[in-house]
Amino acid sequence: MSHPPAIPESYTQGPPEAPVAAEQDLRTIASVPWVTIALAAHVLFLVIAWFIVPQNPTTQPINAVSVSTDTVPVPPEPPMEPPLNSEWPDELKVVKEPSQEEKIVDNRTDIRNEDDTDEPNNSLAKNPTADNSEAESPSPHRRPSSAVGLAGGGGGGGNKGGDGGLKPLRSGDGGPSGPKDKIIHVSDALEWLADHQNFDGFWSGTNFSEDTKRVNARKTYNLEFVKAGDPSGDKGWSGSTDIGLTGLSLLAFAGAGHDHKDGKYKDVCRRALMYLRKVQSNDGCFGPKDDDSFVYNHAICTMAMAEIYSMSGDPGLKSFTLRAADFILAAQNEGSGWRYGVKAQENDTSVTGWMVLALKSCKFAGVEFESSKVYGNAAVWLDQVTVESNGYPKTGYNMPGSDNARMRSAQNYVSNPSMDAINIMTRMFTGDSKWDANNRVIKSQAAECARNVPVWEHEKIDYYYWYYASLALYQVDGPHWKTWESAMVKTLFANQRGWRPEDKGTTAQTLDEHGSWDAVDAWSGAGGRVYATAINCLTIEVWTRYKRMHEKK
Repeated sequence: MSHPPAIPESYTQGPPEAPVAAEQDLRTIASVPWVTIALAAHVLFLVIAWFIVPQNPTTQPINAVSVSTDTVPVPPEPPMEPPLNSEWPDELKVVKEPSQEEKIVDNRTDIRNEDDTDEPNNSLAKNPTADNSEAESPSPHRRPSSAVGLAGGGGGGGNKGGDGGLKPLRSGDGGPSGPKDKIIHVSDALEWLADHQNFDGFWSGTNFSEDTKRVNARKTYNLEFVKAGDPSGDKGWSGSTDIGLTGLSLLAFAGAGHDHKDGKYKDVCRRALMYLRKVQSNDGCFGPKDDDSFVYNHAICTMAMAEIYSMSGDPGLKSFTLRAADFILAAQNEGSGWRYGVKAQENDTSVTGWMVLALKSCKFAGVEFESSKVYGNAAVWLDQVTVESNGYPKTGYNMPGSDNARMRSAQNYVSNPSMDAINIMTRMFTGDSKWDANNRVIKSQAAECARNVPVWEHEKIDYYYWYYASLALYQVDGPHWKTWESAMVKTLFANQRGWRPEDKGTTAQTLDEHGSWDAVDAWSGAGGRVYATAINCLTIEVWTRYKRMHEKK
């Protein structure tokens, strides 16, 4: 007998009545008419749509703005200028590189424009200091005067085109201008100085050999006396003398008639002037006052600045010259001379001589000061130190009748009458009519210098003495000058490098020292080869550098 399939147990507590109720609900729905259901659905849809559809946005009123149709009239075009007759540069022309230093155009009339084709565009750059140097020049002298003058018409310029002042005779002097071959000796000395200038414009007492442009030339250094063949033998002090050496070298170019506006060495002079302008302090002093040598540096640089100003008439140099002169005047001791410092309360003949020379150059350039008082006070000092000694009136260095000074490293060098030479030069340059070639003191001191002429013997070589004695005895003239001139020419010309027997066949391209003098004198330990060359060049310019103060009648 078969059994029906088992029914699963229900997990509810009531009886199983749910299936019957479901069948009844389905039969109820099935009995409702389909039209009624559709109508209800549409009503429901419309109600929903009423809430979904957005309302129309509110229209904002538009305010119309009226715009004027009037137009602004267009201005007429300016009249066209006729085209200038301009010349376009040649595209094939090679243009040199411009100078590294800005050149300021000076449109003022230059009465010393020697080259008719040259425009007045060579004045120095704008003054780097706060002081205004662009004021017009006080018309510095460019022609001879009754005072001591620079040769060749107030200091040079020389021939048309600015070739220098070597050729012209001293204006109004009428005498010979020195040995003919002096020109080549001066030229070679200037060439050496130009080739050993630092690019920044100064000359270095120690690094001139590194600054040389003669890169392929051999170097022999000193030939004798002082560290022969040693690279250190011809060098001077480091740093402290460079400013003075720059002034001394620039003076050598000025003495030959060169300046920064014309000629072969105008760039050399320009760089040197720019350097001196840069190192001048607000009180007028050139360089720092760190040691005693600053007074020499300043006096020499003042001379150089004043003489270039006098020759060129460049107004850019005016304020520098004025301030330099003011410093010298402020440094003078009351009623006396000068020494190391400002109103140092001590005097010496060497510094006093340099200061008088510098002021004389300033005065010739148009700088005004109480010259009679200033020179008179310097004369008071010279009177005090000039006394009878060894049978003649001897001028002392820093006390009556004392010998000339010597560096500690040069005590073996023989004493000489260099202070007598300074006394002669100072007395005659300051213009006192009592101090001419016939004055007893001057005649006696000139005779003493003529007894101590230049010779090439180690312990008698003193370029400083030879420079001052040449200036002094040239002013005195006569037999003492002739004696001195002959010895000076022979000694300096024969011992300039390139004329020594050891230098035979050399040129500036093959010998670095060619044109210079060895640093073997009593003061070369301080200034080195640059000092030796610059001061000896000034010495052999004596015929064309200064006009004689007291002309023969």
